[in-house]
Amino acid sequence: MSDRHRAWLLPALAPVCAFAIRVFYRFRTEGTPPPSGPVLFVANHPNSILDAIVVAASAGRPIRFLAKATLFDEPGLGALVRAGGAIPVYRRQDDPALADRNARVFEAVHEALEEGDAVGIFPEGLSHSEPSLARLRTGAARIALGAAERRGIRFPIVPVGIVAPEKQTFRSRCVSLVGRQIEWADLEGRTEADVEAVRELTARIEEGLRSVTVNVERIEDRRTVECAEAIFAAEQGLD
Repeated sequence: MSDRHRAWLLPALAPVCAFAIRVFYRFRTEGTPPPSGPVLFVANHPNSILDAIVVAASAGRPIRFLAKATLFDEPGLGALVRAGGAIPVYRRQDDPALADRNARVFEAVHEALEEGDAVGIFPEGLSHSEPSLARLRTGAARIALGAAERRGIRFPIVPVGIVAPEKQTFRSRCVSLVGRQIEWADLEGRTEADVEAVRELTARIEEGLRSVTVNVERIEDRRTVECAEAIFAAEQGLD
């Protein structure tokens, strides 16, 4: 049976995630994601597995995520990850012996994009609670350049910013900001082995993500920003 046939949850993923995230948070999405065709969504990663739920709800369409391979082995959760059409990533820190399988991961993502799927990736790699973006890994840029080079696919890269000031608090605010498509048409003739092209596209992805996220140097500064946001939301009747 193919991976797509196993992914029985994928067609219902967006509405299921939209329902789930609205149960836990007072959630809204700002911005308009591409409604169809291949697209690579890149998002920040402040809240572990809930981030995938937020992005799926924001996309409003089936979306396949790259997920660490260890999730596929967890009882219960592994079955859901497979059913949602996720693509496993073999991280060296989890099992160095399996890291060479990631060449196949790239091919799986290219195939998904070629078939018109939306794909979601968290370029920071690990979920964290820092007050600003972590240094981005190059996987998203390499995937995009490789898909354009090997498959001749043209698709938008869309940043999604997840802003959840009290992310562990039930019925707190959570906003998903869908940003402008990242310009990269001028790089499509370059390859994923081109270090300068990968570095440049990664920088553009970071710039796109910074435009839809809160980034400060200290956690105290972030609290000040979030307080100002809360006051503004109350004044505008957004809560």
